[in-house]
Amino acid sequence: MIPENFWLSVSFSLCSDKPMYPPEKNWIVKLWLCWKYAGAILLIWTIILPLIATFSCGLSKRAELPQFASHTPIYREWPRLSVQELDSLREIYGRNKLFLEEYIEPTLIALSYYPELRDVPIEFKYSSEATTMAARPISGFLLGKRKYGVLINGDKNFEGVLLQDTPFNAQIGIIGHELAHIADYNRKNIWGILGCLFRYLDQDRRPLFEKETDMATIERGLGWQLYDWTVYAMYHSPKATERYKEFKQYTYMKPEEISYLIRHFSGYASVKDSISTFSEAIGRQ
Repeated sequence: MIPENFWLSVSFSLCSDKPMYPPEKNWIVKLWLCWKYAGAILLIWTIILPLIATFSCGLSKRAELPQFASHTPIYREWPRLSVQELDSLREIYGRNKLFLEEYIEPTLIALSYYPELRDVPIEFKYSSEATTMAARPISGFLLGKRKYGVLINGDKNFEGVLLQDTPFNAQIGIIGHELAHIADYNRKNIWGILGCLFRYLDQDRRPLFEKETDMATIERGLGWQLYDWTVYAMYHSPKATERYKEFKQYTYMKPEEISYLIRHFSGYASVKDSISTFSEAIGRQ
């Protein structure tokens, strides 16, 4: 039987160099401490972190389509750029960026839809991620001067879709999706980023997190490019395994969902297909 002053003695023993309860009862103290810390961890994981994810990450609060906002003409299928146009985009959006030259064209096109990222440090580099691409803060997210990384899978044995095997228009779409993540992270404080990280790691919350990022990509004007990416990754890639395709279909918007949203944005009503229009737009930026 535990005496009446047991828990009081435990409290004093925690603040003393010598335990105040008899050694033969120490296992009870240890059991109580383990239970206390396990309860604290469980509380943080099941209640506190979900609250941070809900109120700090702030993506799940959208109840209607966001206002359309695009700073570059919308194309059903992006034309390849001339050398002069590519140089113009590099001058505008290339500050504080480390590019992979083999993807410089789709990367700069995608960046042109995120003018707020012009001066944000972003490094594009190869990695052996478990997905095609990923975006994340890589330094300074605690101190405020952040640098972000866009990690591109270059593993030849990857069971999914490699960026190098993806059609040009679809490359713009997936890069635009990752930049939507960075634009979202860059608006948040440390708690917001931790909340997004929790949603990303939670298998039950990640689909909503990724689909809302797809929504933001469509909002920017890259809906058709994202559409082409999802069609290729989910259905047409000859190298992707069925497990990879099923994961994409579960976690991200399907092509029919993207096309439905596109039809509800007035900005997609007159899709541009003339490269001269794009050249004029670059001159105005």
